[in-house]
Amino acid sequence: MKQTDRITTAFTALREQMLSLAERITGNRDDAADAVQDAFVKLWQQRGRYESASHARGAGMTAVRTTSIDMARRNSHRTDVSIDQVTDPIEDVSDNERSLAYRQVRYIIDNDLSNNQRMIIDLREIEGLEFEDIANRMNMTAANVRVELSRARRRVREIYQSRNMEKTL
Repeated sequence: MKQTDRITTAFTALREQMLSLAERITGNRDDAADAVQDAFVKLWQQRGRYESASHARGAGMTAVRTTSIDMARRNSHRTDVSIDQVTDPIEDVSDNERSLAYRQVRYIIDNDLSNNQRMIIDLREIEGLEFEDIANRMNMTAANVRVELSRARRRVREIYQSRNMEKTL
């Protein structure tokens, strides 16, 4: 079996377990998906090192765990609030504020992402296409679509947060 097949097989077979592990560590489904994709990319870059499928599976779970821990540490600056203190964010945000936020995110998507990332976000989030359908339209693999979507979401989130932090300073 080729090295690339070992890694792909390991990730395909363990994807749900990896997502579950990552979500337990990060506490967030989106961050968990990003952590799994980041781990896949790390393993892919070192694909010549795995001698067997079980070796690739073990390395995959370890990579997801460490990537999730790193992500959770990066996000630890978030304030923990008890559920009793949380108000419904939809009720607390006026239509104007929500509209402004949507326009800001759209501006970031249109101006700060690559053409591929922009198209993937639009096809997935607006048109609701599955990864395989997007991959077929863009001559990519479904795995590449997932990686690009993950990177695009992370970039939008980072830019949006940094711009809003600048406004509050």
